[in-house]
Amino acid sequence: MQDPFAPPANGPNGRAPAPSRPRAPGYTNEDIIKMVDQHEKDVQPLRDRMEQDYERYRLAEFQPIDEVTGGPLTGYASYTSSDPRAFANKVMAWLSQAKLLIRVKHTNDRTHDAKADNLKENLAIGLLNAADERLGRMLHPQLQGALAFYVSIRGGYVGGRCLLVKRQDGATYVDITPWDPQNTHYGMGSDGLAWACYKIKKTRQQIQNEYGVTLDSQPKATDGTTDTEQEGVYVYDFYGQETNRVITEAQTLKAPTKHGATRVPGYMALVGNTPVIQPMGTSNVIADVGESIYESVRRLYDKYNNIMSIFLELTARARKQALLIYSRDGKKELPEDPHLAGTEISLSNDEKIEVLKMLEMAKDTNEFMQLISGEMQRGTIPSSAYGQLAFQLSGYAINSLRQGIETILTTRLEAMRQIYFQIVNLLYDQYSSGFFDPMELSGMTQGRKYFSQTIDPKTLMGSCNYTVELVAQLPQDDMAKWTIAQLARQGPVPLLADSQIRDDILGIQDSEDAASRVKNQMAESALPEAGIYSLMLAAEEQGRSDIAAFYYAKLRELLAARLGILPPGAEQGAPGGVGAQATLPSASPTVRPQAVFGTPPSPATSNNGPALVAPETPRQGT
Repeated sequence: MQDPFAPPANGPNGRAPAPSRPRAPGYTNEDIIKMVDQHEKDVQPLRDRMEQDYERYRLAEFQPIDEVTGGPLTGYASYTSSDPRAFANKVMAWLSQAKLLIRVKHTNDRTHDAKADNLKENLAIGLLNAADERLGRMLHPQLQGALAFYVSIRGGYVGGRCLLVKRQDGATYVDITPWDPQNTHYGMGSDGLAWACYKIKKTRQQIQNEYGVTLDSQPKATDGTTDTEQEGVYVYDFYGQETNRVITEAQTLKAPTKHGATRVPGYMALVGNTPVIQPMGTSNVIADVGESIYESVRRLYDKYNNIMSIFLELTARARKQALLIYSRDGKKELPEDPHLAGTEISLSNDEKIEVLKMLEMAKDTNEFMQLISGEMQRGTIPSSAYGQLAFQLSGYAINSLRQGIETILTTRLEAMRQIYFQIVNLLYDQYSSGFFDPMELSGMTQGRKYFSQTIDPKTLMGSCNYTVELVAQLPQDDMAKWTIAQLARQGPVPLLADSQIRDDILGIQDSEDAASRVKNQMAESALPEAGIYSLMLAAEEQGRSDIAAFYYAKLRELLAARLGILPPGAEQGAPGGVGAQATLPSASPTVRPQAVFGTPPSPATSNNGPALVAPETPRQGT
């Protein structure tokens, strides 16, 4: 029997099918559950660290520790610094606002069609734009914002699902869904992902709404209870080389279905440069893989909160200082709060009240706090990055600040760049497979030009490969850059080419587009006709047709003079002249009478007329 999911001999775009590859191993539901649960155990220290970092970001209340027992110290004031949240939000803002540059660079081969490369760029931009629109409709953050959160707070490995999906009506939509790294599980093969699975809890109602499946009667939840509405059951969304299925521990929610991709339709990137190291003996070094932004300051935050909690406790005691009450039997109690203003207390001769001396911090506490604050800034970003400036920064200080910030951002920008590179290639491979109809896509090109077009997969054949860059918008010394750029360009022989100046000194994100804009500006002013034409169009776009008519008339005059139809400086509007409604003659100047150019006629060839000869005298030459 023929496989109903087998690709046709030639796809709709005329491409031959991909060469056959070894068939992926088939997994049973029991195999999937076993593989995923084993991976979950292997990376449990990493998952614990992710949860602790998220609690830190949420500003969970700091709990002082009793140094004697090691347990929580209750009954004392607790201080929780907001720095972890402010620090993370600043980093995520830089990451989410970084400029994404997706290019398909042309080859030097003259036979290469650059239009296919431009269409391939528009395809990636349009598909990512469509994916962000879908995420917005589902009340999810856009892709770049979600990735910025996961690489900053979670760390580890960041992944998700990337598919082109056909609806029942045949329309295609883009499904790019970021997964929480804490619930993402995967297995590696010889050439990348062998499988990927997203394991999360869902309630009975959620499963019914999403998959149309009613769970068996009261299946046990993961904690051993039967309250699936409150606790939920684990759902395994599994992707192999060819199929996707969704299961629970006891039931299949979605049967194995071809996902349509040529490989596992998932993207995965490791955050940071720390490899997975296998230590001697038992260890939890897996927790060091893909560190979050808190890697250098976790313990510093705890020490800082602990000292600030002591400060807070002593400050609170100043409001209600401890009292010593002397009485005959030692059971004297005050009927009212003596700390309130205007309180009167009656005492006998043998009763007395004393205020205990206030406790003070150690004299070296402030110096110790400054040391901790300095280490926190070296592990995070300096306070000047938040705008806390007591004076104007110099160019050297800005460069130093930028270098400190780049230390935090570089590894995370690289992880996001890898993710986008995998996504655009996954989408392109699926779109060019021939199983999807041409999609109408829209977006903004790298040159800030809007496009809306239907891209046929056939037009992408022969295009070059994608390159992806992610450039953060960081503070920099603009004046120094422009000064150096001018010096590098001065003189009869410039030190650097314009392209190098734009790329290396000015750091312009799209130097090719900047060069094209400069040439376009030069073209508008290099010729008088071009300048007048640009002004005419600008006046017309602003609705000033009256002013545009003047420029139109002047443009015709200049063109007529350039073609030799009118001499330079000829006045406009004379009878028979080149007015706004006149038609430009097309005859050559060599065959026109000299009167056209204001020259008297030649006596040898002119006609003297009847007034200079006798009546009835024939004309000469007749």
